[in-house]
Amino acid sequence: MNLTVENYMTKKPYSVKLPAPVSEAMKIMASKDVAAVPVLNPKGNYAGIVSRRDILEHPKEDELSMLMRTDFPTVSSKDEIEKAVKLFLEKRRRHLTVVDNGKVVGILTPYDLLDAVIAKKIDKPVSELVSRVCVPVHIKSTAKMVERTIRLTHITAFPVLDDEGTLAGIVTERDLLNGANLDVKTVSSQLGIGEDDDSWSWESLRDIFTFYYTVRDLDIPNVAVEKIMVKNPVSIFEGASASEAARIMKKNKFTQLPVRNVDDELSGMVYDFDIIASLVK
Repeated sequence: MNLTVENYMTKKPYSVKLPAPVSEAMKIMASKDVAAVPVLNPKGNYAGIVSRRDILEHPKEDELSMLMRTDFPTVSSKDEIEKAVKLFLEKRRRHLTVVDNGKVVGILTPYDLLDAVIAKKIDKPVSELVSRVCVPVHIKSTAKMVERTIRLTHITAFPVLDDEGTLAGIVTERDLLNGANLDVKTVSSQLGIGEDDDSWSWESLRDIFTFYYTVRDLDIPNVAVEKIMVKNPVSIFEGASASEAARIMKKNKFTQLPVRNVDDELSGMVYDFDIIASLVK
């Protein structure tokens, strides 16, 4: 049976209608805990998409119409998932808008398609899918160094090694944010958050805005990574199947996993992008 996009997409995603400032999209991302928002024209038809990554790459742009991506392809709900996978692998972006007859009906991510890998029971070993672009950091590296590395590489998760080269933890942009200093009053003022928005959690705001404020008010503490990393991270053996990796990712809400070889050493990182590649020939 052919699997179609509608089987895995998030239906009726949150959206923002033009004309609107970038802050309007950011508020939706924060309050609804999403990382991308389809943009509609004044008539309610699809016009483009804006993601957290777009905002991070253009932090001084205030007009949503100037920031949104209009050139990124879309898929229809009836398209086979292989088409979506090929677009994800080609474009390396995390969100595809699902459009039927000009109307936004859903949004799809590589993480969503992990369910298809599980359903198909794909037994291709992780070793054939693992990304060799793996950037480890030492436990004594500082959080500021990791923040800088994220901005230079656009990689947001790093395995942490000890003096023996053994995997000791994993550190992500979220771990950095948990220890960062960011003035809530400054952010509230810049985004126009009022008293009626008190239900928004500060942790959600910090996660959504990520490094948007590195050029403004975000202060990453100069502490060793070992102080903020996730210790004893969940990892996977390189001989395990793609479907097993997908199950672990879905169970733990991960988009990446450290990979171990037969000597129990770190051999790479595997991402949801890599795992869904097993869905196409």
